[in-house]
Amino acid sequence: MSRLEIRSLRKSFEGVDVIKGIDLVVEDREFCVFLGPSGCGKSTTLRLIAGLEEADDGQILLDQDDITDRAVDKRDLAMVFQSYALYPHMTVRENMSFALKLAKMDPRVIDEKVARATKILALEPYLERKPSALSGGQRQRVAIGRAITREPRVFLFDEPLSNLDAALRAATRLEIARLHQELNATMIYVTHDQVEAMTLADRIAIFSEGRIEQIGKPMDLYRRPVNRFVAGFLGMPRMNFLDATTEGGAFRLRNGNTVAVPGASSTPGEVTIGIRPEHLQVCDGDGTGETVNGKLTVVERLGSETYAYVDVPQVGPVTVRADGDFDRRAGRDICIRLDLTHAHLFDTSGVAIHHP
Repeated sequence: MSRLEIRSLRKSFEGVDVIKGIDLVVEDREFCVFLGPSGCGKSTTLRLIAGLEEADDGQILLDQDDITDRAVDKRDLAMVFQSYALYPHMTVRENMSFALKLAKMDPRVIDEKVARATKILALEPYLERKPSALSGGQRQRVAIGRAITREPRVFLFDEPLSNLDAALRAATRLEIARLHQELNATMIYVTHDQVEAMTLADRIAIFSEGRIEQIGKPMDLYRRPVNRFVAGFLGMPRMNFLDATTEGGAFRLRNGNTVAVPGASSTPGEVTIGIRPEHLQVCDGDGTGETVNGKLTVVERLGSETYAYVDVPQVGPVTVRADGDFDRRAGRDICIRLDLTHAHLFDTSGVAIHHP
């Protein structure tokens, strides 16, 4: 088993709290992704798990064994860094076997482990090359291979694809997903890229300002965010937020339009309506009822789909997902229909009070 548990973990730097009491369980063989914006504490949490930073308070347990104060090389974890961290003067084979040689492992066992990792990652043609003769994607595969040879109880990935171009990121992302299936290992993966998180994760932990806002399966977080931060962070383009006040069982937008949200209670007060771009559509209308009028400011064409960015007076910017053959040009007036059967509601503190 390789079950990792974090209890009330805290860390500060120069009096500033950066990890503010995190509790988390990563189950055996689970692929858990730490997702959040820069500076939210996700990489620091990973470094605390790895032993590269010292915790101020709390516990880190690996299969009920407290490793909080254990030395890095005694934790039975392997970390893959964003910067690859390969030895430039060593060949691929030497990089992958170096830690095993330091541990004075039998040379035959070392050869077997390197051969297995090499086969899994299709690195056979590059074994005698040095890192300078490899592409970025190949270097990252070597770094992953070095971790595989150690056969750790938990793999730790710290934004391993950030230095790759878009095509290599996509290809390497699929390789990591396949690797998890093949090794059937426990993995923790840090990223700010929600596509990576949604593609790879069994569960996602969304970080913000040193805390975990929500933990869950990717689509559960997408469909039922607990607050406005999670709703706005997960989804690309982000969820649209429309400020409103309750009025006679309905909701009045700032431009005066009154709309109904099916199934939602209308306790008097201010709320925010959240609705994703795929639940809006361009329509022909006058901006009354469950429609709004605005000016089309930017058209983003992605081939199979198009995103229309619209400035709605008194409401704010609204993003609509349209078909790939959407033919309207920026600068034109446009009408948007709101499908409020898919609307979320958030109170003034940002907490979700209604889901579709």
